[in-house]
Amino acid sequence: MKIMITAEATSDYPERLLSDNITIFPMGYTVNGVAYDGVETKLSPKEFYDACRNAKTKEDLPQTTMITAYQAQEYFRPILQKGYDIIHIGFAQALSGTYDQMCMAAKELSAEFPDRKITVVESSCAAFVQGLLVWYVDQKLQSGASYDELVAYAEDLKDHCAGYFTIDDMKHLYRTGRASKTQAFLGEALQIKPILYINKAGKLIPISKQISHKKAMKAMLEILDRKMLPPSEQKLVAVMHADALEDAQLLEKTIKEKYNFERTEIVDVGPVIGTHVGAGMLAFIFLSKDKIEPNDKSMD
Repeated sequence: MKIMITAEATSDYPERLLSDNITIFPMGYTVNGVAYDGVETKLSPKEFYDACRNAKTKEDLPQTTMITAYQAQEYFRPILQKGYDIIHIGFAQALSGTYDQMCMAAKELSAEFPDRKITVVESSCAAFVQGLLVWYVDQKLQSGASYDELVAYAEDLKDHCAGYFTIDDMKHLYRTGRASKTQAFLGEALQIKPILYINKAGKLIPISKQISHKKAMKAMLEILDRKMLPPSEQKLVAVMHADALEDAQLLEKTIKEKYNFERTEIVDVGPVIGTHVGAGMLAFIFLSKDKIEPNDKSMD
């Protein structure tokens, strides 16, 4: 039995981590009125994040569109035709309608390919938090797990794949509707750096505000120490960044020296996720004890 693990470009899955068992579906974006498909036409990270920095209004920001059910079928069908069963690790339903479109496509294709299996797992994740789940499921597949074992594994592990983010620019949160104008103004004036996380429901939630970039980095390290499963269970820990490579390298160096993780990676935030977080974002991606924070009132 052949199995293919698939995910959208929202997973920010690096090419260097791809195996023959993984297919990432591209997603397009628009910058300054020009459409890019993310494959044959795309911007460099510097070009994309400069566009984010230079945006003056919400209308100036890059735009993305979800994958439609028709597009999803076009992505899935060739894989099924090659005799693969599919496990799709989908983008968080709370953040996009893409998950529902994937489910619609899977239902249609199940009738078209009755001898093939296709399961859509709602990851409750985004960015390389989603990608980390893909990576672990692939590792499990390479160890010889069956299709049903992989689906059950993904459903369990998604509640432990965690991401904690700090945003460099409060104005970007205002422009994307995640902060008020007053919060953005005060944030810029006082150098406030919010820390957010993706909770169990797949929502991006602010949980604290730090005064200065340095204090935000310290708070992020404290969260990692408090929330992570034992280092021996961390097969891959990632530092994500949106055009902030030097900061990402410093964070990776710090955690490697402190915890001696088996493997660490620095991962770029791609244009699809970058559209919503802006330049300067930093994140830790790791296996957490849980995905619940006391300051997250949305989980009450």
